Amino acid sequence: MWRGVPTASLEAMTVTVLLDNEPFSSGLMTDWGLSLLVEADGVKVLMDTGSSARKLFANASALGVKLDELDAIFISHWHGDHCGALLELLDLSGGLDVFAPVEPGWWMTRRLRGRGASLVVLRRPSELLPGLHSTGDLGGEHSLVADLGDLGLVVLTGCSHPGAENVVERACAYLAKRVYALMGGFHISSYQEGRRLGTFLARKGVRLVCPCHCTGSSAKRGLAEVLGNAVVRCGVGRRLEFRSKG
Repeated sequence: MWRGVPTASLEAMTVTVLLDNEPFSSGLMTDWGLSLLVEADGVKVLMDTGSSARKLFANASALGVKLDELDAIFISHWHGDHCGALLELLDLSGGLDVFAPVEPGWWMTRRLRGRGASLVVLRRPSELLPGLHSTGDLGGEHSLVADLGDLGLVVLTGCSHPGAENVVERACAYLAKRVYALMGGFHISSYQEGRRLGTFLARKGVRLVCPCHCTGSSAKRGLAEVLGNAVVRCGVGRRLEFRSKG
């Protein structure tokens, strides 16, 4: 029903890593978790918050990011290393839309409402803002998909618990476009898993892969062996820019 949905596309997008297990730039704090700032055509969306508000706020300040200027928050799934700093962030930023694949427990739901946040549950593939989409719920997790027009899709994953391959397939089917870039946690650890994922991504024509968080070092080696220079290093402070060909 939702295959090939026509939507607006973005002219440009920047993704900045505010929290990750590993550093990219010196002087920043690492944490087991993930937080990505997405800036697209004047809109700022924070994908996940990591587990530590202290580290998130410190890194944001060091990188010149003003978290009180966010337009929305996208929670990939309700694990502490992805949403642990959410309440403190809402204390700072005020009432925002919080996009999630499923409802959290009653405790979190009550505290979100108490901070003026609007919980938006996206069980099916949906456009949350012009050019920015959710894959919809895949086993309690969803991924953020940016449509960069002729460049293709940029897919941002939290942990890829349902499998990075399934996330990519869902994004391609939903928007009827190829994936240009895949970035985030892939939930694989072994060299063989990395090679298998790399082979799949090569077959799909993915041009850039930025593994982080729950992607093990052996898996990264496997990915790089198959995809070569298409695999780029991630880490706190990493900033990637994407621009539509048009």
